[in-house]
Amino acid sequence: MSALSDLVYGKGEKPWPHFTDKYPVKVNQITGMCEAVQINGSSLNDQLERDIRDAGYGSKLTTAKCYRTRWNMHETSNAFALLGQGAISVAKRFYTDEYDENGNRKDYNLRVSESWGLIYGIDNSTGVHQHWPSLWSYTYCVKGCKDCSPLVFPTVVGEDTYKVHPEVGQLILFPGWVNHEVPRQKCDHERIMVAGNIMWDDWK
Repeated sequence: MSALSDLVYGKGEKPWPHFTDKYPVKVNQITGMCEAVQINGSSLNDQLERDIRDAGYGSKLTTAKCYRTRWNMHETSNAFALLGQGAISVAKRFYTDEYDENGNRKDYNLRVSESWGLIYGIDNSTGVHQHWPSLWSYTYCVKGCKDCSPLVFPTVVGEDTYKVHPEVGQLILFPGWVNHEVPRQKCDHERIMVAGNIMWDDWK
């Protein structure tokens, strides 16, 4: 997993860009991981797409008006589990400056609580929602282009609306309480995404 961490962290690079210190949204390209990781002889993205298509529809009681899998894909898919560990590695970077009463750096135990796949076709969308009480949420672009529907954060206090256009290999991490949405897909090809939530078990 160390190689995965290096790829996610961006070894030797500056911290990931984010919109504002008051609004910690991390956007990171992990294309190297997509190309380097092999699962069952396939690239990470190829395996993620295959697992998403094979999973079938999950519950339709959701704001996502598109194809969506069940919520626990990380429990049955090695590709989802691996991606989730990458997202956890990113999340832990927020806690590197926290220490206990003895001066030791705290090591937080985080886990993926849910993860699912989505396929947006033309005119598909997801309404405004958030993932509270999750600590962090993440999305990852398996397939799409910069003209596909962005991930929009419409309710940032004191800031303009922020949006991130998809790029293959792009991992986005944001607080679970932050409202977000995906407007109607206008491209005539599929926008395939992974989404997930991160909770903490405890810390030591």
